[in-house]
Amino acid sequence: MKNHRVLVPVSHPLGGIRTYMLYYFRRLHREEGYRFTFLSEAGNAFETFKRDLTDWEGTEYIEVPPKCGSKTIVQTIRQTLKTQSFALLHSQGLKVGTETATANYFRNIPHLITLHDVILPQNEIPGRFKWLKKAIISAVTRRASFIIPVSCDCEVNHLQIFPAWKRGPVRIKTILNGIDLERIEHSRLMFETCREQRLREQFGIGREMVLGGFFGRFMPQKGIDLLLKALELLHEQGYANRFHLIITKDWNGFLNETINLVAGNPKISRMIHFIDPIPDITPLLLQVDTTIIPSRWEACPILPMESLVLGIPVIGSDCIGLREVLHGTPSLVHQHDDPESLATTLIKFIESPTADAAKRYAMEAVKRFDVRLATDQLLEIYQSICNK
Repeated sequence: MKNHRVLVPVSHPLGGIRTYMLYYFRRLHREEGYRFTFLSEAGNAFETFKRDLTDWEGTEYIEVPPKCGSKTIVQTIRQTLKTQSFALLHSQGLKVGTETATANYFRNIPHLITLHDVILPQNEIPGRFKWLKKAIISAVTRRASFIIPVSCDCEVNHLQIFPAWKRGPVRIKTILNGIDLERIEHSRLMFETCREQRLREQFGIGREMVLGGFFGRFMPQKGIDLLLKALELLHEQGYANRFHLIITKDWNGFLNETINLVAGNPKISRMIHFIDPIPDITPLLLQVDTTIIPSRWEACPILPMESLVLGIPVIGSDCIGLREVLHGTPSLVHQHDDPESLATTLIKFIESPTADAAKRYAMEAVKRFDVRLATDQLLEIYQSICNK
């Protein structure tokens, strides 16, 4: 077993990107012997991520100052490539992928870029000088070995913006996200045997009450504002006494603004309970009646996969990326960016819960979302590069 070392630049190891790295790289590390060096911005997110990897032998970490800008990141990566030897680079996201490709421009170390997001709205690069940014990103990233979108929606979105990728030399290889079934099963068994207080007991929520869970970031993309508006509509239609919502705090988002917004709205404040986030989402999923994902856009979210594998119903939007995951499942789907549609869907679930259908689908979800299907494809790319 060769200990090939891989440099993994990542802007912020949060949310789906963090889960992706834990799920994918754990197998590559333990079963295939790859060693990883993670490069990211210093802060709580990176420290939490490090704690998740304490048992990963030979793992290294490189920090850049918070909010340091692209110039510092490029310089740090370039200096790292001068002083250390890597079999390949695997950037997590287009932004840091572009920075890594810039630093690697004259060294030509094999480079993979996994795309974890779509560029929306209006398929436009943000900020000024859009055409120039687009041209630079396209030219630099074309020199990567592989660009790996995490869904078909993600691939189509990026190729609309960077059509030059189709002409190479970079290769496009879509690898759908997946989940670590072994890890989830272990978490489920640990939860079932522990004696910790459950959420319903903690907040005095009776069994007759439908309990939903929102476990996303406090940002417009994730649609928490739409969910709060939908709860107001539930109150107006007389469902405030039949539905409660658990929300995990987002320490890296608009935390105080969101909490203050809820506290100042008597229509919804008694329906919502904020809790601290935990590294493993499984115990929370197992305690709610439905996972709510009202996103405006996604690339290929892992949360609904985890929920479906555990047999927990999902209420999600028909937005790009999420629609691809929910297709063919018993999930209830509402129109994205539409709080009225979300409220109607919530009422439909309150009146007719879909727990039985979700439990029946769980075995199919296990087959469909097993991360080994995806890591087999990623491992094939790693080996094709490292064996040369």
